Amino acid sequence: MSHTIDDLEQQARRGEAVAFGQLARLHNRDLRNVVWSVVRSPNLIDDVMQNSYERAFRNIASFDGRSSMKTWLSTICYRTAIDHVRYEGRRRHPSIDDVDAPFRHDGSLGSGGDLAARVADRDQLARALTRLSPDDASILTMTAGLGYSYDEVATIMHLPRGTVASRASRARRRLQQELQS
Repeated sequence: MSHTIDDLEQQARRGEAVAFGQLARLHNRDLRNVVWSVVRSPNLIDDVMQNSYERAFRNIASFDGRSSMKTWLSTICYRTAIDHVRYEGRRRHPSIDDVDAPFRHDGSLGSGGDLAARVADRDQLARALTRLSPDDASILTMTAGLGYSYDEVATIMHLPRGTVASRASRARRRLQQELQS
């Protein structure tokens, strides 16, 4: 029997673990990329994702529908990742092999247009990304890499929309400058 996303969300809100699991699988790639944008280590993603999904399932009844469930889950993943980084007391940076994780399979940065065409190689992109602040890298990953709207990122990061827009613009310019140097 096939279920729509709305059906799955309703079942998950009633505490049905199978429906919640199906929703988690539907959004897993994007949610993992949100976590990656904060922890910047593939070694930490699974632990943070597990904690995020546990936290989300425990609190599913608090989902009020003011945002999409995907945005709500992204918020939990982002906050869990931030909590993890704070708990560990250090920020991790991507290795060269991991740097393309939040980007499309063709190497583009989503709405970044021809930016990827100017990237000589992954090493250059890795160095450029590590020069951004973790918050700016997260905003850029979510907006340019994952296609989240500024409103969705504002909800996830608890920032005003204008702050998200200005940070995304600044991060994109800084990344372009880093790639040109």
